[in-house]
Amino acid sequence: MSLGIELMKRPEVGPEKFMRIVEDSMKGFRNYKVLATAVELNVFEHTKVPLTPQELANKIGCNRKMITLLCDVLCGFELLYKEGDSYVNTGISNTYILSDSPYSQLNFLSDMDSNVKLWEKLQDIIKDGPRIVEKEEFFGDRVIHSMAENAKCGMLQEVIQTVIENIDFNNASKMLDLGGGHGLYSIGFSSLNKDLKAFVFDLPQVVEQTKIYVQKYGANRVDVIPGNFFTDDIGGGYDLVFSSLNPGGRVPGLIPKIVSALNKGGVFVNRQVPDENSISDPLLTLDWNLWTFKDIKKANSRYSFENSISFNDYIDALKVNGLNVFKEICLKDGSMIVFSKKT
Repeated sequence: MSLGIELMKRPEVGPEKFMRIVEDSMKGFRNYKVLATAVELNVFEHTKVPLTPQELANKIGCNRKMITLLCDVLCGFELLYKEGDSYVNTGISNTYILSDSPYSQLNFLSDMDSNVKLWEKLQDIIKDGPRIVEKEEFFGDRVIHSMAENAKCGMLQEVIQTVIENIDFNNASKMLDLGGGHGLYSIGFSSLNKDLKAFVFDLPQVVEQTKIYVQKYGANRVDVIPGNFFTDDIGGGYDLVFSSLNPGGRVPGLIPKIVSALNKGGVFVNRQVPDENSISDPLLTLDWNLWTFKDIKKANSRYSFENSISFNDYIDALKVNGLNVFKEICLKDGSMIVFSKKT
């Protein structure tokens, strides 16, 4: 067969699926870079008021043609819109990108950039294994503030509302927010019960960030307890122990400590992601495994660690340790709240 004839042969497997994978990958990358670049250039801080491309270029110090093209893409994202010849923010960007918005996600976007840099090292990680991260390094101020920003966008409100509707909340006078991080859940709970004293238990460097939010919201009935809940005493006499997506959420060894800390009739409220929801996306599972803590290694599925057990086994462990599991409620994000009472 001549080379010319060979050239005319089509591949046995069509190129459509492969090309779609490549195109979708590049589209996602381009979209991210447009958003990240616009944030880095403070585009949205300038377009609180309508600006022409030339006015915007002058303020930022950039090329008029290129900033126009960037803004046109942002219009397609519905983050900007055109008012005559000018660009101005939409409600979405005013709400989630402006630095002075109570729902600003700038720390979250910065955290995403760190994740991108980690993905850029994927080849090395595949060869050498997950990056080892110190807890002190991971739970810095940026991560805690990123988690706080995310929570305020709806999950905080949904979780708190779900909890107070399903327990005898008004009669609770002392609660523990186990691994509570930013403390916004404790702040929210205490604002809805004037008799509730809340304690946020987390690592020493984390509760320093908690104090920022306690002061910001004037939450004088929220206090902090620095420590490691795997090794340190967590206190006692609690009517409510609350835990949301923390590394100890499915560790059976912590259950006796939690039970001991509860008053008789006290309630343990644990929000976790069930196994079937944590392994459904292989790409996110890979993302979860790009890094791990030095002392507590991650398990393969998202939100689980080597000392974790399955979601159903954890519920069984609650019962074995004297807790009556009386309700399980699935939330919009796929996580589940398990309610159990000390009998």
